[in-house]
Amino acid sequence: MSAEQTERIRRAAADAHTALQQLTAATAGLTPEGRTVLLDALHDGKNDGLLVVLAGLITATGEDLPEGDAAEDIDEAAAYVEDYAGQRLHRARTTLTEENRT
Repeated sequence: MSAEQTERIRRAAADAHTALQQLTAATAGLTPEGRTVLLDALHDGKNDGLLVVLAGLITATGEDLPEGDAAEDIDEAAAYVEDYAGQRLHRARTTLTEENRT
């Protein structure tokens, strides 16, 4: 990997960290509607939620790895983020939506 690519990765990761900090700050005093918006941003059940993008990034780190423990761990981590965490957030969003209707 070139020094330029290493620096691009570090800068992009720092930018993502800053954006997540801004998102966290924006969640102060969330209303029920705000919670739903945030949960949608994290995992909307489609392909553009933040968890889906994060899972894709994790998966990309395992590309071209030989089969073995590291590749399996990376695949499982990506699946955990997108599937397991995503399913739980979807259930929470559904529950919150139902509670807000009553």
